[in-house]
Amino acid sequence: MPLDRIKKNFVDPNTLVQRWFRESTGESDNIMLGSQLIVNESQEAVFFKGGQALDVFKPGTHTLSTKNLPVLGSLFVDPVFGNKTPFSAEIYFVNKTSNLSYKWGTDTPMLIEDPKLKVLISVSCRGQFGLKVQDSRVFVTQIVGTISTWNTAKILEYFRGAIKSRVKDSVAKYLLQNSQSLLTVNSNIDEISKIVEDRLKDEFAKYGIELLRFFVENIAIPENQLEKIQKGSFARLEVDQLGDDRYKMIRSLDIMNNAAQNTGSAGTFMAAGVGLGAGSAMVKPFAEKAQEALSAASTLNNQTQSTCPKCNANLPQDSKFCVLCGNKIESVAICSSCKAQLNGNEVFCHQCGTKVSGSPSCSGCGATVKSGMKFCPQCGKTIN
Repeated sequence: MPLDRIKKNFVDPNTLVQRWFRESTGESDNIMLGSQLIVNESQEAVFFKGGQALDVFKPGTHTLSTKNLPVLGSLFVDPVFGNKTPFSAEIYFVNKTSNLSYKWGTDTPMLIEDPKLKVLISVSCRGQFGLKVQDSRVFVTQIVGTISTWNTAKILEYFRGAIKSRVKDSVAKYLLQNSQSLLTVNSNIDEISKIVEDRLKDEFAKYGIELLRFFVENIAIPENQLEKIQKGSFARLEVDQLGDDRYKMIRSLDIMNNAAQNTGSAGTFMAAGVGLGAGSAMVKPFAEKAQEALSAASTLNNQTQSTCPKCNANLPQDSKFCVLCGNKIESVAICSSCKAQLNGNEVFCHQCGTKVSGSPSCSGCGATVKSGMKFCPQCGKTIN
């Protein structure tokens, strides 16, 4: 059996580890004493026998013998092989070059609580980092195992969970410690990158890998969430500037002002009540003041009552807005006796016969006149 010339050239730069195979037979575990092991620059060769890593060979040419492999000294040297006894062993070549082009990204959004807005926000992150095999023996024994080829894609798959976890924790802690919102976190992305790098170094070192640089290139928020956050941020800023009590007071005034746009008697009363409510806000809540105003308006103007479809508050018939929630009220006529819905033109209710309040008739010919008409459509008489 001829002596082997054992070497491996990495054709693909993304290959990190490759086991040596004899080209003629495809064998990888039958090596002769006296064979030459050639290790190129930026490589190391890990020698295995019986499943154990016995030695690591640095760049150079090495003749395999009992001198550099003392464990083989007890082997029987058979003169049939010219004192070059074959033995079972495996050799793994390790690529020691630095690779700075590893890309990473979150495959699913991460939920991070914004300490300023007090809400959970879905964010996605991406970036780049560099690696170099620092300890070949540890790397092959801890990660590669018996796999004949190991490339950069397997590294990303192996460490994806650790990267995502460290990024999420680091971003969340940074925001909390610096009282910063996710809306402005990209302005400090270099500082966050360094924090994540320091936390990941030990994780990679456990497997014989040196983390060279780690970059968080972007922390992105989906557009639909960004719009909601911006609205919430403006509202929060208004509360911070005005204080909770004043903010609630202004919002209550807005609701009452909407109700005051009603030109009916209730709306007129509410228009006057806005100023009254503002003066007595320290005495009673605005909601209570609005209900009192509504009750008073109902007494002054004995009209058929209607109900707000949003908050179920009782309202005068001619209300255009609910005085409690500000909801716009569609005008619907209701019989005061049986509560049947009317079309607005009846003189008498079609269900119970009760005369409909507020349905005017012409004093000349008795014809029904719609609300707002100035002249009778039948006889032309002026409607008072």
